Amino acid sequence: MNAIAEREYLAHELAERRRAYIAEQIRNCLYGEIEFVTMAYTYPAITQTESRADLIECMENELIVLADDYSARLLAALDDEGLRPSLRELRDSIIERWARHTHDSMTRQELEALPC
Repeated sequence: MNAIAEREYLAHELAERRRAYIAEQIRNCLYGEIEFVTMAYTYPAITQTESRADLIECMENELIVLADDYSARLLAALDDEGLRPSLRELRDSIIERWARHTHDSMTRQELEALPC
């Protein structure tokens, strides 16, 4: 592998680790382990600190938009474990998108401050 290809590979790996860390922080905020998370819902955007309550509200709004019958599926999933994986996949895809938008919106200094 030549030096340029190796640098590109390493940069890609670092970006993946950073996006995974950001997604983990978003999950931790949704689960109540932390109260605030720095993120961006769209790209390009300025990253900002979001509270857990705001994050939950935005997640719910995204789920309602992406899944026409979200409320019914959520209620049914309380009794039917077979419905939970599809809701979980939808939630995870939203978190991954937010992590990607956040990563792509961060400044170099913000990225370098991440513990990755």
